[in-house]
Amino acid sequence: MMDNVFNEEHLGNIYKKTLKGKLDTTDFLNAYTQVDYLYRLKEYAINCFEWVNLPDTVDARFIENELFDKGRINFFKDKNLGYLCLPVNESGPINIYNEPTKKYIYASDGFRRTRNISNSVTIYNNFLKTPTFTTVNLYAIRLSEVQRTIDINMLAQKTPVTIICPENERLAFKNIYKQVSANKPVIWGTSELNLDNYKVLDTKAPYVVDKLTLYKHDLWNECMTFLGVNNANQDKKERLVESEVGANDEQIEQARFNMLDARKQACKKINDMFGLNIDVKFRNDDIQKAYELDKIYTLFPELVETNEIKDEVGDISE
Repeated sequence: MMDNVFNEEHLGNIYKKTLKGKLDTTDFLNAYTQVDYLYRLKEYAINCFEWVNLPDTVDARFIENELFDKGRINFFKDKNLGYLCLPVNESGPINIYNEPTKKYIYASDGFRRTRNISNSVTIYNNFLKTPTFTTVNLYAIRLSEVQRTIDINMLAQKTPVTIICPENERLAFKNIYKQVSANKPVIWGTSELNLDNYKVLDTKAPYVVDKLTLYKHDLWNECMTFLGVNNANQDKKERLVESEVGANDEQIEQARFNMLDARKQACKKINDMFGLNIDVKFRNDDIQKAYELDKIYTLFPELVETNEIKDEVGDISE
Protein backbone atom coordinates (compact mmCIF):
# COMPACT_ATOMS: atom_id res chain seq x y z
CA MET A 1 0.00 0.00 0.00
CA MET A 2 1.30 3.41 -0.98
CA ASP A 3 1.89 6.05 1.69
CA ASN A 4 -0.74 8.78 1.91
CA VAL A 5 1.57 11.39 0.37
CA PHE A 6 0.20 14.79 -0.58
CA ASN A 7 2.68 17.19 1.02
CA GLU A 8 5.15 18.99 -1.28
CA GLU A 9 7.88 18.90 1.39
CA HIS A 10 7.42 15.13 1.79
CA LEU A 11 7.62 14.68 -1.97
CA GLY A 12 10.75 16.86 -2.12
CA ASN A 13 12.42 14.76 0.56
CA ILE A 14 11.65 11.58 -1.37
CA TYR A 15 13.14 13.14 -4.51
CA LYS A 16 16.33 14.14 -2.67
CA LYS A 17 16.70 10.65 -1.22
CA THR A 18 16.20 9.19 -4.69
CA LEU A 19 18.96 11.38 -6.14
CA LYS A 20 21.30 10.30 -3.34
CA GLY A 21 20.55 6.65 -4.03
CA LYS A 22 18.84 6.12 -0.66
CA LEU A 23 15.52 5.31 -2.31
CA ASP A 24 14.70 3.42 -5.46
CA THR A 25 13.27 5.42 -8.35
CA THR A 26 10.10 3.34 -8.01
CA ASP A 27 9.41 4.86 -4.57
CA PHE A 28 9.62 8.34 -6.05
CA LEU A 29 7.37 7.47 -9.01
CA ASN A 30 4.79 5.94 -6.67
CA ALA A 31 4.62 9.09 -4.54
CA TYR A 32 4.87 11.51 -7.46
CA THR A 33 2.07 9.82 -9.40
CA GLN A 34 -0.25 10.04 -6.40
CA VAL A 35 0.53 13.71 -5.84
CA ASP A 36 0.06 14.44 -9.54
CA TYR A 37 -3.42 12.93 -9.53
CA LEU A 38 -4.31 14.73 -6.31
CA TYR A 39 -3.30 18.11 -7.72
CA ARG A 40 -5.15 17.48 -10.99
CA LEU A 41 -8.35 16.52 -9.19
CA LYS A 42 -8.01 19.43 -6.77
CA GLU A 43 -7.82 21.85 -9.70
CA TYR A 44 -11.20 20.60 -10.86
CA ALA A 45 -12.68 20.84 -7.37
CA ILE A 46 -11.60 24.37 -6.49
CA ASN A 47 -12.70 25.75 -9.87
CA CYS A 48 -16.28 24.44 -9.76
CA PHE A 49 -17.79 27.60 -8.31
CA GLU A 50 -17.72 31.29 -9.13
CA TRP A 51 -18.13 33.81 -6.32
CA VAL A 52 -19.90 37.06 -7.21
CA ASN A 53 -19.66 40.50 -5.58
CA LEU A 54 -17.02 39.54 -3.03
CA PRO A 55 -15.32 42.49 -1.29
CA ASP A 56 -11.85 43.28 -2.64
CA THR A 57 -10.33 42.07 0.64
CA VAL A 58 -11.75 38.55 0.21
CA ASP A 59 -10.01 35.99 -2.04
CA ALA A 60 -12.32 33.52 -3.82
CA ARG A 61 -9.43 31.16 -4.57
CA PHE A 62 -8.53 31.04 -0.88
CA ILE A 63 -12.15 30.29 0.06
CA GLU A 64 -12.38 27.29 -2.25
CA ASN A 65 -8.93 26.05 -1.26
CA GLU A 66 -9.87 26.07 2.44
CA LEU A 67 -13.23 24.43 1.78
CA PHE A 68 -11.44 21.68 -0.14
CA ASP A 69 -8.78 21.12 2.54
CA LYS A 70 -10.73 21.74 5.76
CA GLY A 71 -14.42 21.98 4.90
CA ARG A 72 -15.02 25.39 6.48
CA ILE A 73 -13.94 29.03 6.48
CA ASN A 74 -15.26 32.07 8.35
CA PHE A 75 -16.49 35.39 6.93
CA PHE A 76 -16.30 38.38 9.27
CA LYS A 77 -15.45 42.09 9.41
CA ASP A 78 -12.25 43.36 10.99
CA LYS A 79 -12.20 47.00 12.13
CA ASN A 80 -8.77 47.56 10.56
CA LEU A 81 -8.70 45.27 7.51
CA GLY A 82 -12.35 45.20 6.52
CA TYR A 83 -14.16 42.09 5.37
CA LEU A 84 -12.10 38.90 5.59
CA CYS A 85 -12.65 35.19 5.05
CA LEU A 86 -10.14 33.05 6.93
CA PRO A 87 -9.63 29.58 8.46
CA VAL A 88 -11.58 28.90 11.63
CA ASN A 89 -11.74 26.49 14.55
CA GLU A 90 -15.17 26.17 16.15
CA SER A 91 -16.09 25.25 19.71
CA GLY A 92 -18.96 25.29 22.17
CA PRO A 93 -21.24 26.09 23.70
CA ILE A 94 -23.53 24.86 20.95
CA ASN A 95 -26.98 26.23 20.13
CA ILE A 96 -30.20 24.24 19.71
CA TYR A 97 -29.15 23.21 16.20
CA ASN A 98 -25.82 21.80 17.43
CA GLU A 99 -23.92 24.67 15.84
CA PRO A 100 -20.80 25.80 17.74
CA THR A 101 -21.17 29.43 18.79
CA LYS A 102 -17.51 30.35 19.31
CA LYS A 103 -15.29 30.99 16.28
CA TYR A 104 -11.51 31.12 16.62
CA ILE A 105 -10.20 32.67 13.41
CA TYR A 106 -6.56 32.50 12.37
CA ALA A 107 -4.08 32.97 9.52
CA SER A 108 -0.63 31.52 8.85
CA ASP A 109 1.06 34.88 9.54
CA GLY A 110 -0.07 34.87 13.18
CA PHE A 111 -3.31 36.82 12.68
CA ARG A 112 -5.89 35.88 15.36
CA ARG A 113 -9.47 36.94 16.01
CA THR A 114 -12.38 35.60 18.05
CA ARG A 115 -15.96 35.85 16.83
CA ASN A 116 -19.33 34.22 17.42
CA ILE A 117 -22.44 33.36 15.39
CA SER A 118 -23.86 36.88 15.85
CA ASN A 119 -20.98 38.69 14.13
CA SER A 120 -19.53 36.14 11.70
CA VAL A 121 -20.67 33.43 9.30
CA THR A 122 -18.93 30.11 8.75
CA ILE A 123 -19.09 28.90 5.15
CA TYR A 124 -19.25 25.11 4.96
CA ASN A 125 -18.21 22.93 2.03
CA ASN A 126 -21.41 20.89 2.36
CA PHE A 127 -24.10 20.21 4.93
CA LEU A 128 -21.96 17.49 6.51
CA LYS A 129 -19.26 20.14 7.04
CA THR A 130 -16.64 17.79 5.58
CA PRO A 131 -13.73 18.68 3.25
CA THR A 132 -13.58 17.51 -0.36
CA PHE A 133 -10.00 16.37 0.20
CA THR A 134 -11.01 13.21 2.07
CA THR A 135 -12.75 11.66 -0.93
CA VAL A 136 -10.55 13.13 -3.66
CA ASN A 137 -7.40 11.84 -1.96
CA LEU A 138 -8.84 8.32 -2.00
CA TYR A 139 -9.42 8.62 -5.74
CA ALA A 140 -5.89 9.97 -6.21
CA ILE A 141 -4.53 6.90 -4.38
CA ARG A 142 -6.63 4.50 -6.45
CA LEU A 143 -5.84 6.22 -9.76
CA SER A 144 -2.12 6.26 -9.01
CA GLU A 145 -2.18 2.58 -8.06
CA VAL A 146 -3.80 1.73 -11.39
CA GLN A 147 -1.42 3.95 -13.35
CA ARG A 148 1.65 2.45 -11.69
CA THR A 149 0.27 -1.03 -12.40
CA ILE A 150 -0.08 0.00 -16.05
CA ASP A 151 3.53 1.20 -16.02
CA ILE A 152 4.73 -2.09 -14.57
CA ASN A 153 2.68 -4.16 -17.00
CA MET A 154 4.05 -2.16 -19.92
CA LEU A 155 7.59 -2.73 -18.65
CA ALA A 156 6.84 -6.44 -18.32
CA GLN A 157 6.01 -6.57 -22.04
CA LYS A 158 9.45 -5.18 -22.70
CA THR A 159 11.45 -7.41 -20.33
CA PRO A 160 9.19 -10.18 -19.00
CA VAL A 161 12.05 -12.27 -17.61
CA THR A 162 13.82 -13.12 -14.37
CA ILE A 163 17.57 -13.76 -14.67
CA ILE A 164 19.31 -16.23 -12.35
CA CYS A 165 23.12 -16.03 -12.43
CA PRO A 166 26.23 -16.44 -10.22
CA GLU A 167 26.85 -13.60 -7.79
CA ASN A 168 30.22 -12.75 -9.37
CA GLU A 169 28.53 -12.14 -12.74
CA ARG A 170 25.53 -10.27 -11.41
CA LEU A 171 26.90 -6.84 -12.29
CA ALA A 172 27.51 -7.89 -15.88
CA PHE A 173 23.95 -9.06 -16.32
CA LYS A 174 22.62 -5.90 -14.64
CA ASN A 175 24.52 -3.86 -17.23
CA ILE A 176 23.01 -5.97 -19.98
CA TYR A 177 19.55 -5.29 -18.55
CA LYS A 178 20.26 -1.54 -18.51
CA GLN A 179 21.07 -1.69 -22.20
CA VAL A 180 17.78 -3.46 -22.88
CA SER A 181 15.88 -0.83 -20.82
CA ALA A 182 17.63 1.94 -22.77
CA ASN A 183 16.39 0.49 -26.09
CA LYS A 184 19.91 -0.22 -27.34
CA PRO A 185 19.78 -1.91 -30.77
CA VAL A 186 22.94 -3.95 -30.00
CA ILE A 187 23.97 -5.37 -26.61
CA TRP A 188 27.68 -5.86 -26.11
CA GLY A 189 29.28 -8.50 -23.90
CA THR A 190 32.80 -9.71 -23.14
CA SER A 191 34.43 -13.02 -24.04
CA GLU A 192 34.70 -13.80 -20.32
CA LEU A 193 30.91 -13.74 -19.94
CA ASN A 194 29.80 -17.35 -19.43
CA LEU A 195 26.31 -17.68 -20.86
CA ASP A 196 26.07 -21.24 -19.56
CA ASN A 197 26.00 -20.00 -15.96
CA TYR A 198 22.67 -18.23 -16.10
CA LYS A 199 19.02 -19.17 -16.42
CA VAL A 200 16.11 -17.08 -17.63
CA LEU A 201 12.65 -17.46 -16.14
CA ASP A 202 10.01 -16.16 -18.50
CA THR A 203 7.28 -14.54 -16.38
CA LYS A 204 4.90 -14.41 -19.35
CA ALA A 205 3.10 -11.33 -18.00
CA PRO A 206 -0.26 -10.96 -19.78
CA TYR A 207 -1.00 -7.64 -21.49
CA VAL A 208 -3.72 -5.97 -19.38
CA VAL A 209 -3.02 -2.29 -20.09
CA ASP A 210 -6.25 -1.94 -22.08
CA LYS A 211 -8.38 -3.33 -19.25
CA LEU A 212 -6.59 -1.27 -16.63
CA THR A 213 -7.01 1.88 -18.72
CA LEU A 214 -10.76 1.32 -18.91
CA TYR A 215 -10.85 0.82 -15.15
CA LYS A 216 -8.83 4.03 -14.66
CA HIS A 217 -11.30 5.93 -16.84
CA ASP A 218 -14.18 4.55 -14.76
CA LEU A 219 -12.46 5.73 -11.58
CA TRP A 220 -11.82 9.16 -13.08
CA ASN A 221 -15.42 9.52 -14.24
CA GLU A 222 -16.68 8.38 -10.84
CA CYS A 223 -14.61 11.11 -9.18
CA MET A 224 -15.85 13.68 -11.71
CA THR A 225 -19.43 12.71 -10.84
CA PHE A 226 -18.64 13.20 -7.15
CA LEU A 227 -17.30 16.68 -7.94
CA GLY A 228 -20.28 17.49 -10.13
CA VAL A 229 -18.21 17.70 -13.30
CA ASN A 230 -19.83 16.47 -16.51
CA ASN A 231 -18.32 13.24 -17.79
CA ALA A 232 -19.67 11.59 -20.88
CA ASN A 233 -18.40 8.04 -20.22
CA GLN A 234 -16.96 8.08 -23.74
CA ASP A 235 -15.67 4.50 -23.48
CA LYS A 236 -19.19 3.07 -23.43
CA LYS A 237 -21.31 6.03 -24.52
CA GLU A 238 -22.70 4.19 -27.54
CA ARG A 239 -23.97 1.41 -25.26
CA LEU A 240 -25.79 3.68 -22.83
CA VAL A 241 -29.55 3.97 -23.10
CA GLU A 242 -31.29 7.28 -22.50
CA SER A 243 -32.35 6.35 -18.96
CA GLU A 244 -28.74 5.56 -17.99
CA VAL A 245 -27.50 8.88 -19.35
CA GLY A 246 -30.27 10.69 -17.50
CA ALA A 247 -29.47 8.88 -14.25
CA ASN A 248 -25.80 9.92 -14.49
CA ASP A 249 -26.80 13.53 -15.18
CA GLU A 250 -29.02 13.50 -12.10
CA GLN A 251 -26.11 12.28 -9.96
CA ILE A 252 -23.90 15.07 -11.31
CA GLU A 253 -26.52 17.72 -10.59
CA GLN A 254 -27.12 16.37 -7.10
CA ALA A 255 -23.39 16.39 -6.39
CA ARG A 256 -23.28 20.05 -7.36
CA PHE A 257 -26.29 20.84 -5.19
CA ASN A 258 -24.61 19.14 -2.22
CA MET A 259 -21.90 21.80 -2.27
CA LEU A 260 -23.78 24.72 -3.84
CA ASP A 261 -26.63 24.79 -1.32
CA ALA A 262 -24.22 25.06 1.62
CA ARG A 263 -22.47 27.99 -0.08
CA LYS A 264 -25.78 29.64 -1.00
CA GLN A 265 -26.96 29.36 2.59
CA ALA A 266 -23.80 31.06 3.80
CA CYS A 267 -24.23 33.85 1.23
CA LYS A 268 -27.73 34.59 2.51
CA LYS A 269 -26.51 34.76 6.12
CA ILE A 270 -23.59 37.03 5.14
CA ASN A 271 -25.84 39.35 3.15
CA ASP A 272 -28.39 39.57 5.96
CA MET A 273 -25.71 40.19 8.58
CA PHE A 274 -23.53 42.72 6.72
CA GLY A 275 -25.86 44.21 4.09
CA LEU A 276 -23.85 42.81 1.17
CA ASN A 277 -24.91 41.18 -2.10
CA ILE A 278 -22.58 38.18 -2.31
CA ASP A 279 -23.57 35.19 -4.41
CA VAL A 280 -22.03 31.96 -5.70
CA LYS A 281 -22.91 29.98 -8.80
CA PHE A 282 -21.83 27.07 -10.94
CA ARG A 283 -19.27 27.82 -13.61
CA ASN A 284 -21.27 25.54 -15.90
CA ASP A 285 -23.99 27.84 -17.28
CA ASP A 286 -26.38 25.02 -18.19
CA ILE A 287 -26.33 23.58 -14.66
CA GLN A 288 -26.71 27.09 -13.22
CA LYS A 289 -29.80 27.60 -15.38
CA ALA A 290 -31.15 24.26 -14.16
CA TYR A 291 -30.58 25.33 -10.58
CA GLU A 292 -32.34 28.66 -11.11
CA LEU A 293 -35.15 26.98 -13.03
CA ASP A 294 -35.70 24.44 -10.27
CA LYS A 295 -35.86 27.18 -7.62
CA ILE A 296 -38.34 29.19 -9.69
CA TYR A 297 -40.59 26.16 -10.22
CA THR A 298 -40.46 25.50 -6.48
CA LEU A 299 -41.67 29.02 -5.75
CA PHE A 300 -44.18 29.11 -8.62
CA PRO A 301 -45.36 25.54 -9.34
CA GLU A 302 -48.02 26.82 -11.76
CA LEU A 303 -45.23 27.63 -14.22
CA VAL A 304 -44.48 23.91 -14.64
CA GLU A 305 -47.56 23.54 -16.82
CA THR A 306 -47.00 26.67 -18.93
CA ASN A 307 -43.22 26.30 -19.31
CA GLU A 308 -43.02 30.09 -19.46
CA ILE A 309 -39.64 30.15 -17.71
CA LYS A 310 -38.14 27.43 -19.91
CA ASP A 311 -39.01 29.45 -23.00
CA GLU A 312 -37.04 32.41 -21.63
CA VAL A 313 -33.84 30.60 -20.56
CA GLY A 314 -33.95 27.98 -23.31
CA ASP A 315 -34.34 24.22 -23.11
CA ILE A 316 -31.23 23.19 -21.18
CA SER A 317 -31.72 19.55 -22.14
CA GLU A 318 -30.79 20.30 -25.75
